[in-house]
Amino acid sequence: MASDAAALDPSQRQRLLEGWLPLAQEANLRYGWGLDAPALETLVLTAAPALGSARSALEACAILWANHTRAQRQRSRGL
Repeated sequence: MASDAAALDPSQRQRLLEGWLPLAQEANLRYGWGLDAPALETLVLTAAPALGSARSALEACAILWANHTRAQRQRSRGL
């Protein structure tokens, strides 16, 4: 995904974050992830391809959760 996020122009990136960051912030608070602003932005950018196909806020939240969980596992394994 890093290459996909890098391919975004600044306005696309801004729109993506404006659209999904509020939901990511809400999930961060609700589930106690403790992510700071840069980590939330990374989460949104990483999840962006799947978020684009979400049909509801609940589905989008599940996508964010899955991406957060995957990132946590990778960090704990030192990847």
